[in-house]
Amino acid sequence: MKKKYNVVIVGAGPAGLFAALELSSSGVKDVLVIDKGLALKDRTSEDKMCGIGGSGTFSDGKLHFGLFLSQEKLLDFVSREKAIELISQIEKHFLDFGVTAPLTPTNMDEVRSLIKECQRYNVKLYDRKLRHVGSDVLPRIIGKLVDLLEKQGVIFSPKTEVFKISANKKMVLSTSKGEIEANKLLIAPGRIGTKWLQDQARELGLTYEYQKVEVGVRVEFPATVTEDHTRIMYEGIYSLQTPTFDDTVRTLCPCPNGYVAMENYGDYVCVNGHSNSGNESPNSNFALLQEIRLTEPVENTTDYAISIAKLATTIGGGKPLIQRLSDLRRHRRSNSERIHKSLLTPTLPDCTPGDISMALPYRLVTNLLEALDILNNVLPGINAGSNFLYAPEVKLRGSKIKTDKNLQTQVKGLFVAGDGAGVSGNIVGAAATGIIAARGIMGSLQKSI
Repeated sequence: MKKKYNVVIVGAGPAGLFAALELSSSGVKDVLVIDKGLALKDRTSEDKMCGIGGSGTFSDGKLHFGLFLSQEKLLDFVSREKAIELISQIEKHFLDFGVTAPLTPTNMDEVRSLIKECQRYNVKLYDRKLRHVGSDVLPRIIGKLVDLLEKQGVIFSPKTEVFKISANKKMVLSTSKGEIEANKLLIAPGRIGTKWLQDQARELGLTYEYQKVEVGVRVEFPATVTEDHTRIMYEGIYSLQTPTFDDTVRTLCPCPNGYVAMENYGDYVCVNGHSNSGNESPNSNFALLQEIRLTEPVENTTDYAISIAKLATTIGGGKPLIQRLSDLRRHRRSNSERIHKSLLTPTLPDCTPGDISMALPYRLVTNLLEALDILNNVLPGINAGSNFLYAPEVKLRGSKIKTDKNLQTQVKGLFVAGDGAGVSGNIVGAAATGIIAARGIMGSLQKSI
């Protein structure tokens, strides 16, 4: 027998949770949130990629409040003024849930000085406001949000996998716990659901377009290398064009005094980084990634990026690869002895010493090495031979599903939100699209009365 609900949300990450918050706070009843992962109380740092709270639960806990980089995607759906209002609303929610981390940076004169210094070397330094909550604190914050949603009548169904979505007069989901029927459906599966959503979109006849992906490595180095910049702005994002191929390479997700972590996607593994609120590691790290866009005849950037990740995983024996920068420059693999000779101690011990150039394409390796040379002008020591490179680091950007301004798809009553749908790129951006979709759903419900 089908279970029937007013609104069903697939995916319990920031997009799904904030959509549920908007709906339940506005009096919408019979809201079900399902996720293929575990309940929040049952999750550990080993269950990073899915579960109630989404992959952001065990992330570095950076909350970005500004219309820069991926947050600019909001302007496809709302005005600049409305986007700023949404971001402010989300910030207030996080503060209400117990976020106490300060808003940085604060000294804009020092920030402008850093930006000018970077410009001398054709490096663009992005300035955006953020609060660094910390990987150790964010799960507690998400827990308070989930508690509030349950008090407001939202029902959660973890460990529920969706196999198929059928759209007629109602939305019907075939799941691991039986069939579920919904008047309105919001799909927000997160980045881990990118491929799944592509498959569902094809079955439903939805139009989507592939977006850029970012592929590269995570660089680990002594915290002293970036501490002067970190003191001024906790998160420095540096972007440049490489000399040989004129490709865009940028840093992402810097983790001052942080740790390198493994992400398990099932068929392959990737690396990421995180920092606790106490910032206790002697090392720092950031992602160094090349933007990749494909045109005819192959446009599927998702499959391309995943193929690189799978190859690296194969070479690493199911684990990420680690290599000293000096070994990569000398065209030789790293082994345990060479890793131990480094001035650093790896913060991700469960990895395989090897040769990253066997997994990453020549063009990508060339770009990464050139980028480190250029960045060394503004971050002296970043290209030291004893620094570590971990691979693969892949940032999938979900295929952008065609929608209207309310994030309703070509199928009436079916909405999308978040990173997996290609309409956001971080926690706050995903939350904002969840709210936009929720408001669209409420408008649709009123019309059907």
